[in-house]
Amino acid sequence: MPELPEVETIKETLQDIVGLKIEDIKLFKPEYIRCWQNQPDAYVGRRFAAVSRRGKFLIFDFEEGLHMVAHLGMSGRIYLESRGAELEKHVHVVFSFSNGQELWFQDARRFGGLWLIKEPREMFTAMGVEPLSSRFSSSYLTPLLKNRRVAIKTLLLNQRLISGIGNIYADEALFKARILPNRAAGSLQPKEIHRLVRAVKQVLRAGIEQRGTTLRDFQDGYKQKGQFQDYLKVYGREKEPCFDCRQPILRQVINGRSSHFCPCCQK
Repeated sequence: MPELPEVETIKETLQDIVGLKIEDIKLFKPEYIRCWQNQPDAYVGRRFAAVSRRGKFLIFDFEEGLHMVAHLGMSGRIYLESRGAELEKHVHVVFSFSNGQELWFQDARRFGGLWLIKEPREMFTAMGVEPLSSRFSSSYLTPLLKNRRVAIKTLLLNQRLISGIGNIYADEALFKARILPNRAAGSLQPKEIHRLVRAVKQVLRAGIEQRGTTLRDFQDGYKQKGQFQDYLKVYGREKEPCFDCRQPILRQVINGRSSHFCPCCQK
């Protein structure tokens, strides 16, 4: 599933659509629209005003107070194509622009979707803090961990507490912080909490700098792959030697999610 760095990368590449006018919308799978507060026709003739991100969601703002929210699910893609290009499989929605470009929403597994809504903030009231914001700090995380028996990896994935972190970047941040993913959240000491906050921010920023992680499906708004897969320390490296101590990387299922870690470097 695309995580914060991948969605941020798509957001940045789609800044080129700001100011473009929608001339037509083709809806091949109406069920891909998860919320119909507005009808698709209402967007025709409107210009994109802004593209932003909240957690793993993309937010599209239009003229005259119209909005659309997109989630990529497990393997969704949002990218620009030239008008007249041969339609690819599993493209469910196409926006055609006045400059001859189109924006395609492709999702083979259809776990993602689009929300045509009036007020995006209503969707995000239960979401946690952005991990790259100043609000995500030791003082924020410490009370959340107190007396919690849940694994720290599971807590990092809880979008109601911290929005945008997924499996890849949780594993990488925990390795950088030298903390085992199955540690009880409440067992972390103040120095470890401080290290973890710093590691989360560093790993996410590195992922954005490398324009995301492409293991199978991810591509940006111009269909370019990310590069962070070349810098992964533990994720997907089961049985391979740790870059620091040369011990084999282990994999453990924690609360239904695969977790990769070094049993020597992480405590």
